[in-house]
Amino acid sequence: MKTSLIALVIVGLVAVGLPATHALRYTVHNTAVTFFEAWQQCLAKGGSLASIELAVQNVAVTKEIQKTGVSAAWWISGSDMGLEGSWIWMSRNTPVGYRSGYINFNDGEPNNKATGGENCLSMSKNGGWNDESCDIRNFYVCEYYSI
Repeated sequence: MKTSLIALVIVGLVAVGLPATHALRYTVHNTAVTFFEAWQQCLAKGGSLASIELAVQNVAVTKEIQKTGVSAAWWISGSDMGLEGSWIWMSRNTPVGYRSGYINFNDGEPNNKATGGENCLSMSKNGGWNDESCDIRNFYVCEYYSI
């Protein structure tokens, strides 16, 4: 599977408990894949599917997504597969909003509207989050820790 690297952004994570010498680097990929394919692609690249824990991270990733000019959804690592309505960042195994209380669901979301459920989290070009079926093919955002 060929993946095109669209953008790169680095965001410090001092506020969420990482040492000041650590930062997150994000890459945005314009290959449409399912949630678990995105998960595997990020792991294969040495990273993980992005977990957005701070508004500054959401803004930085949103800006990079907007630079692509693509009006599509982008997978991030949130899921409520284990218990409906209990969202976790699968890449970090922490509840969404746990560290800082930050969440950014679009109005009316999450709604679990699709037949068979919507258990995976995507991000729109405006930075809002939406629950979707994990089998939908979206673009994706990976994150990497750098020291």
